[in-house]
Amino acid sequence: MSFLTDFFRKDANNVKLIIPEDDLVIASSTLNGLPSVIVLNTALRKFKHKNIFGWTCSLWMEFKELADNEMPTSDESQLVIEYLEGISKQIIGDPVHPNALFLARETTNGHCRMIWQLYDPKPVDSLLKSIIEEKSYPREFEYKIEYDTKWKGVSWFLKIK
Repeated sequence: MSFLTDFFRKDANNVKLIIPEDDLVIASSTLNGLPSVIVLNTALRKFKHKNIFGWTCSLWMEFKELADNEMPTSDESQLVIEYLEGISKQIIGDPVHPNALFLARETTNGHCRMIWQLYDPKPVDSLLKSIIEEKSYPREFEYKIEYDTKWKGVSWFLKIK
């Protein structure tokens, strides 16, 4: 039984971990003078166990077909977002005992960035490396996984109104 699974059991030595249901809101902003559209999981604002999901995974996928203000065309947006949502399901894994929590998706300046908070970074790193090795992606992308138990690197997302 894994460490994370133990958190879902109720006994005297463990904290009962309750994963909040996603509460997605759409916000718009500007970044370097360009429009930014953000889908934010506001349910994570009050999440108490940040240290358990103490790894941040950020993935940037470049758009090919751009319209005004470095924003993607409708077809391009649909292609990339559908692909990234499929990856997100793999990264999150079992919704009852997830390995990741979806935090945000930001579209701006010719790219789409997705952010998850991870329990265990190893399977996510392996998944993304295998996608790169197999060249099974519709657009160029890069990712970064960083240890951040206090979520300081993504705290500004959680402050968006």
